[in-house]
Amino acid sequence: MLTSLEKIENLGVFSSYRASRELPNFERFNVIYGENGSGKTTLSRLLASLPTGNNPEYPDLKYSIATESGPLTNGQNYSRKVRVFNADYVETNVGQCEGSIPHILIVGENNKALAQEVIYEQATYDERRKGIEDAKSNIAKLEGEKGKLFSAIAKTIGEATSGTTLRSYRKPDAEKAFSKLTTFKELSEDELEVHRATVHQEQLEAVESVTLPFKQCGDGEVRNLLEILSNVASEVNRLTSRTAQSAVIARLEENGDLNEWVERGIAIHRQHNSEYCEFCNQTLPTERMVQLAGHFSDEDQKLKSDIEAEQKHLESVRSDIRQLHVPEKIRFYSELRGDADASSLALENAKVSVLKFVDEADAKLAEKLKQRTSSIPANLHVDLSELSAAATRAQALCDRHNQKTSAFDAEKKKARDAIESSYLSSISEQVISLNDEISKAKTLIEDLTSGSLESSSPRTLDDLKRSIEEKRAKVANAHTAGEDLTRRLKNFLGRSDLSFQATDEGYLVRRKGKPAKRLSEGEKTAIAFVYFLVQLRDQAFEIAEGLVVIDDPISSLDSSAIYQAFSYLKNGVKDAKQVVILTHNFDFLKLVLNWFQSDHRSGPKAYFMIVCAEDENGRSARLCELDPLLRKHASEYQYLFKKLYTYKSDGTIESAYHIPNIARKVLETFLEYYEPSSANLYRKLEEINFDPLKKAAIYKFSNDLSHMTGKGFDPALVAETQKNTTFLLDMIETLAPKHFAGLVKLSN
Repeated sequence: MLTSLEKIENLGVFSSYRASRELPNFERFNVIYGENGSGKTTLSRLLASLPTGNNPEYPDLKYSIATESGPLTNGQNYSRKVRVFNADYVETNVGQCEGSIPHILIVGENNKALAQEVIYEQATYDERRKGIEDAKSNIAKLEGEKGKLFSAIAKTIGEATSGTTLRSYRKPDAEKAFSKLTTFKELSEDELEVHRATVHQEQLEAVESVTLPFKQCGDGEVRNLLEILSNVASEVNRLTSRTAQSAVIARLEENGDLNEWVERGIAIHRQHNSEYCEFCNQTLPTERMVQLAGHFSDEDQKLKSDIEAEQKHLESVRSDIRQLHVPEKIRFYSELRGDADASSLALENAKVSVLKFVDEADAKLAEKLKQRTSSIPANLHVDLSELSAAATRAQALCDRHNQKTSAFDAEKKKARDAIESSYLSSISEQVISLNDEISKAKTLIEDLTSGSLESSSPRTLDDLKRSIEEKRAKVANAHTAGEDLTRRLKNFLGRSDLSFQATDEGYLVRRKGKPAKRLSEGEKTAIAFVYFLVQLRDQAFEIAEGLVVIDDPISSLDSSAIYQAFSYLKNGVKDAKQVVILTHNFDFLKLVLNWFQSDHRSGPKAYFMIVCAEDENGRSARLCELDPLLRKHASEYQYLFKKLYTYKSDGTIESAYHIPNIARKVLETFLEYYEPSSANLYRKLEEINFDPLKKAAIYKFSNDLSHMTGKGFDPALVAETQKNTTFLLDMIETLAPKHFAGLVKLSN
């Protein structure tokens, strides 16, 4: 059962309702009293929404209701079935009564066992349908969570691959890409940064390769620089070990500078065919020339020539080494510039080492050139591994750059794909987990639909529904309900001209055997209420387990019909699990109160009233305990007197506009007691002995203003409200002091 309406938001006048701590709980039987427009029908609409947890008319509706089985909030389905009689019910089920009214299917006495099967099958069907709906809701929730994951990661991927939030990469792109992944791997931040840099780069020109030059050697073979340098060591070692046979002139042999000077001088004199010494202008002595020719023999000249040739070769090698360099790093793509620095440094260090070797070889040859008659082993060795590694590294760097340039678009796509794959991999565990849950929910839907989870005789949902419909057709009797409706309507109205005729489509309302036309509002209310009470017994509603809500069943009825309506209501809902009755009619309220207070067998009852207030934000309603003056007295008079007696104007229309109507009711009731005649209100006031000016003010206030709404209320009259209320109270006290004192005592 419902025990308390804890919170209601965005429901008409219940825009921000919170239950008072002092408010009693709902019981099995409950009555709620309130003036017209106070929010009774609005409250009944809330209760009608409980089975589905929402109301399309109030899409932002929020509520929290305490029940015996736990809290119930918007979006949740209330486990008990609910039947609500209100203006919406009348319009939906009866309307203008010019078409057919839906059948009411009542179980015949001879088919109770079959009816029990229907109940069991319906419960099974409902349980499976609920399981399917819950599974669908769960799938929607899981798909929503997965969608949020893909939306978020799509934004990240889009920004990483385009560098802007104005992106074209969106959730569907991420979902499609994820479905194609067969493995998942997250890249490190450094790896991602490299790919991000590629994506955002502009294409660069190719760089020249760092290659070791090839040259044709003296033997006709073509060799690269490493082979040439390796041969340099052996060639220099060979040359420095060679000697030339000659008649050695000791002084020249011992003084290399003199030896070099003399040798050079002989070559110059031969070049100019000089017979005289160009230095001293003396005839060149024949004997001395013979000695020098012996010293500088052909073999010696050949060794000299070979050494000089090798020296020239070394200079060429030196030039080749110096020309080796890594292109400027600014010419490389950003992710390669670090390697460019390192490669350049490694190559320069290797060049320094190799150039040092070449210089050493050149020095050995220069020394040998001066001492050709002696063997001077150079013992040169060279380690070319550093140069080889540096050149290979530099070449690989250039190749990487040039490959990227030649396939720049492909490299960008590769970088984008790598970024995409990495980020998608980062959510793979969550997505796979969600997909597993979705798959389980879909399997559950299939099982519930097929009935494969049933322990015996599994039936599909359609088979089960068909069985229910077939059995209901056997046990239900629409004609029985139609006869019951006609009988009840006759008793309710006290005449037999209106009847219900059962057809295949539903019930037709007839007047004297012909289609009923131009039904009065009272007749439509009577038809709808009788139809509702009979419908409480149909096979789709188990009253002993259901909640019945009835909102003003006597609207538009004659006063003589109030007692009949109450009798029908009392007998129609007495077996319900829980009943909520709402009314604005005090006479009807008294009938309900007398029933509640005299019936001690059906358990405790609860008494409430709806109180409305209005401020600058509009009208708002709250649920309160029914005022004791309404519960304990036979009329509203004592309660309305209390409203006047305790009224204190705050200067606003909202606090004043309802007071004239209350004043009129109090005035009429008092004069009915004090001046018991058939005269109208004005004549009765004229007959009593009280200040004429005050009587005129009271009459104008209570008569002219009693039917105005807050919008029609003249703001200038707000100040008059407190004054005229005081006039009326003064009049009652003056004319009937004992009566007045008793009312004041009750009010306090």
